[in-house]
Amino acid sequence: MFISSSACNCCGRPLPHATPDNLCGACLETPPPVAKIRACFVYNDVSRQLILNFKHGDGLHLTPLLARFLATDFRQILGPDHLVIPVPLHPRRYLKRRYNQSAELARALCTKVQKAAGHKIFAAKVLTRQKPSPSQAGLSKSMRRLNVAGAFHVPLDQRDRLRNRPILLIDDVMTTGATLYEASRTLIKAGSGPTSCLVVARVL
Repeated sequence: MFISSSACNCCGRPLPHATPDNLCGACLETPPPVAKIRACFVYNDVSRQLILNFKHGDGLHLTPLLARFLATDFRQILGPDHLVIPVPLHPRRYLKRRYNQSAELARALCTKVQKAAGHKIFAAKVLTRQKPSPSQAGLSKSMRRLNVAGAFHVPLDQRDRLRNRPILLIDDVMTTGATLYEASRTLIKAGSGPTSCLVVARVL
């Protein structure tokens, strides 16, 4: 199911109807540590199978299709000073999977706009994953948060590039937001500007 324009201005959760501030109850009560989240699909049986094929089934041929789905939201969020950063994999998982699906999406989205921007906005080396966290599948919200605590790192030689720049994080799926929020906190602590997030699908 595509997520329509009637969505929370902050977290991107579909809203049953428009509200005066266009914020969902969860964001009104506890705003997330990011400026904006957008997703193309609700995570359901159909989108789940598509993403699993892309992520675990050597599905790099799906990259152009998924990037095309994300392109409108990508252009709407992206500003002239943004860096686009994929959520990184730990090296062990990268060796096992042979590619980072988030990086492939981010690269495809950036390809057409980098020339117009006049500088390289794809910044895959700015954020690394230093902790080989177990899979998040099946974990509760609190356990997911603990699982990714301290997982990310900004190398010292990347901090000047990062400083005060707004960030657009790219990932495949948002479940509770634990991974995106931890990545955002790490970037902001290292000196970045505000972070936004773009994912293919999100769990409601």
